[in-house]
Amino acid sequence: MSALVSSDPIKSNEQSQAGYASAVETEQVFFQEGRLVTGILLAFLFFILALSLDAAGWVEDMSLLMPITIGGVVMGMLMAFSRFDGFFMLTHSFTIGLAWVMYLMSRLVADEEWVRLLVENGFPPLQARAYFLLDRWLTWVQAAVTDSASNDNYVFIFEVSFLIWWLAYLGSWTAFRRGHVWRTVFMASTVLLINTYYAPNSVMVQLVIFCLIAMLLLAWTNLVTQRQRWRAFRIHFSPDIGFDFMRTGLMYTLAVLTIAFVAPSLGRNLKVRELLYPINQRWEETTAEWNRLYQGINRQSRPTAGAFGRTLTLGGERNVGPGAVFQVDAATGRYWRAVTFDTFTGRQWINTASKEAKFAPDQPIENPNWTLREPLTQTVTLLAPTGGVVFAAPDLVQASVPLAGLLSPIGAIQDQTKSEIVELTWARSTQPLEVGDSYTVVSNYADVTEKALREASTDYPPEILERYLQLPDNFSPEVAQLAQEVAGEYSTPFDKARAVEQFLRGYTYDDKISAPAPDQDPVEYFLFDIKRGYCDYYATSMTVMLRSLGIPARTASGYAEGTYDADSGLFIITEQDAHTWVEVFFPGFGWIEFEPTAGESALVRPSGIENKDANDANDPTLTDLLERDRPLLDDGLADENLDLGLNDQQPLGGLAFRSTRSWVIVTILLMLATILLVGWMVWRKPGVFGSAAFDAVPQPIFYRRLQIWTKRLGVVLRADQTPYERASMLEQIVPVGRPFIRQITDSYVRYRFGSRAAVADLAADKTELRRNWEQLRPLLWQVWFRRLLNKLSRNRIA
Repeated sequence: MSALVSSDPIKSNEQSQAGYASAVETEQVFFQEGRLVTGILLAFLFFILALSLDAAGWVEDMSLLMPITIGGVVMGMLMAFSRFDGFFMLTHSFTIGLAWVMYLMSRLVADEEWVRLLVENGFPPLQARAYFLLDRWLTWVQAAVTDSASNDNYVFIFEVSFLIWWLAYLGSWTAFRRGHVWRTVFMASTVLLINTYYAPNSVMVQLVIFCLIAMLLLAWTNLVTQRQRWRAFRIHFSPDIGFDFMRTGLMYTLAVLTIAFVAPSLGRNLKVRELLYPINQRWEETTAEWNRLYQGINRQSRPTAGAFGRTLTLGGERNVGPGAVFQVDAATGRYWRAVTFDTFTGRQWINTASKEAKFAPDQPIENPNWTLREPLTQTVTLLAPTGGVVFAAPDLVQASVPLAGLLSPIGAIQDQTKSEIVELTWARSTQPLEVGDSYTVVSNYADVTEKALREASTDYPPEILERYLQLPDNFSPEVAQLAQEVAGEYSTPFDKARAVEQFLRGYTYDDKISAPAPDQDPVEYFLFDIKRGYCDYYATSMTVMLRSLGIPARTASGYAEGTYDADSGLFIITEQDAHTWVEVFFPGFGWIEFEPTAGESALVRPSGIENKDANDANDPTLTDLLERDRPLLDDGLADENLDLGLNDQQPLGGLAFRSTRSWVIVTILLMLATILLVGWMVWRKPGVFGSAAFDAVPQPIFYRRLQIWTKRLGVVLRADQTPYERASMLEQIVPVGRPFIRQITDSYVRYRFGSRAAVADLAADKTELRRNWEQLRPLLWQVWFRRLLNKLSRNRIA
């Protein structure tokens, strides 16, 4: 904002200089005025951040963030006004912050038995609670080092609290001591954006308020900085400039927030998504580690690629919503697989496949030639973001989109070549997939009978035995004994697997369980302690029980079949259909699915007993299934009265298009309204939002342009030069423009140093100044262009 003329420049300048001199109390503080407003805005900025973290709902009680924020802001301001700096400031922040956070957290510690024992042995209650918190933190560190899981919320609360302390303390200190307000806003906004994106509860209101306060803080501190500079150079300005400046800043902030709200997301841009693809992969690995170490906190209900990465941790309560994820147009299907896991650490499944491969669209994917399988074509339409993970019925052999996948060795199979055979265990589209996009996949779908599986060979390839009989070093002997008791009397791998499957289906399904303690075996926790759980626990228990019996098995994750809608002929898959199941290896037939989870319907296969062999023509085959109107594996989940917004004229696939088209129209209208509002604000008549007497002073504006051009033409200006000396230097470079330069300089000198009567008469010079500048500007451009050509010519000769 340009400087303004006060009604009495001399008097105003004297008052301003006096006020400025009285404000200089501490030389080390950057802001020598406007401190009260700056402090209030800074405090509100961090208060909103603390409220956002508390309202996010990560854990039940984070109300201690408010007093922590107050302490951080106050201590940061006090340290900024003190004479201490550098190392002492950092050590002071660490020690004071640690003591303040530990004191407030000790008040959250419930009547723990561990604390009561210390108090009974003579420890003060506050000290006993502090020791309890220290023990929890050490246990968490041990879990992090040993790759085990942790559901301790005390550690999470402590880390978030200490983060807020550091942000508030360092943000206040660096803003007041150094004037680095942008750094303060950037640090706080980074934490707020991460919290907003991943928070279990919506905190959009806090985000909007934070943005409003942040932009007002930036506008205010910029004004204060400019006023300090203006006073240093004895530039006159109106005393009420603060009100005008902040009013305009508020209007600008509201306009920016409105545009940000209605503008399309940058993340939907194809080029941007391709650029961020490697970063997203690394982020998913970090998210998996986060989920392992903080299993006790709540999470946002959202289908993301991070849910189907290379790890699966046995944690606490499952948090999924009812929203639709994708729809599948296929003749049949039970599982839409995303990833398989081979290694179990005791608390976490890992896909250890190390061979990576890329496949072009419609390129065949190498897969073993298993018997009793038929090709199944599926068209998947996305209804929500999935991070590019490709879902298909097992086993995926072709896709219409380019893929990047992980391959795992299987080894030489009977009746096949002795060369190494691999299988695809995870795949992602290298082409960004948006909501509403569709892709087609082809799978080798198993069409096998119980009789064929019961008579399958037990001659397993060495690679299968090595990889899929793995168990943790500390595997529970009680679990192995239970597996022997349940399936020991059966002779074939299929009958053993069926026995374990049926046994586990007797456990109660419950997706609201708490995570096991850090030192507790999750399989024992499920089988012997709580005897309830959800699919991750069912599938893990069955897999390790079968492995203990010498049967190769693995877990697989993706989605169950979902709900079949007869009107549209589509499978509708929601977030609640996210699922983990078991796959058992049968030589010659490959990986065959089993369903131990009580919350899912049982898998029903043709028995094949009445047939002479598994290939008898009377057996139901996949070709027969393709001619049926309903899927073979009907679990009764389809509800004829389910309202999915379908009718005879509008299939489900049109929902995304219709919704998207409506939002495009609304977005365009809102953007046009915002542009009109901003334009009206810019070109509004005086007196509507501002003072009717306001008028920009032209003399300093045009004189400033002369100075800019003088520097652009290579002249170095010194602070001790008068306006006429500077004008004389420009006249030497542009002699033909001397009359115009002189008139602009004369008008500025009369304005800057003339009497009050002379300044009042300068209003009539506005038209003349503009005319002079319009005639001078082409001359300046000609000289600049000529100098540029001369410089290029010299460089070419050299």
